[in-house]
Amino acid sequence: MKEVFLVHILLPDVFTLEFYELIPRQRKVINKMLERRIILNYSLDMERKNVWAIFEVKNEDELIRELNTFPIIDEVSYQVHELAFYNTAPVNLPDVILN
Repeated sequence: MKEVFLVHILLPDVFTLEFYELIPRQRKVINKMLERRIILNYSLDMERKNVWAIFEVKNEDELIRELNTFPIIDEVSYQVHELAFYNTAPVNLPDVILN
């Protein structure tokens, strides 16, 4: 059974050129993790200071391994919170019409 974690990533106060250059690679990593359903949700606040991500992984060790693949990981700090549960609103798909 997989565990669910909320990771709060604290971004740098000042974005250097080097940090900006990491962002396209970071987005690719995030998109791949979203496709693989390692990350279920990824959000950035309007001030671009905080990122919140919901991970579904086997355990905290796997979570840390995945976080260490982030190109920005050396430039940020983060806090990990194990969740008791994670509920989302159901996704409504359109009705299938067979003609």
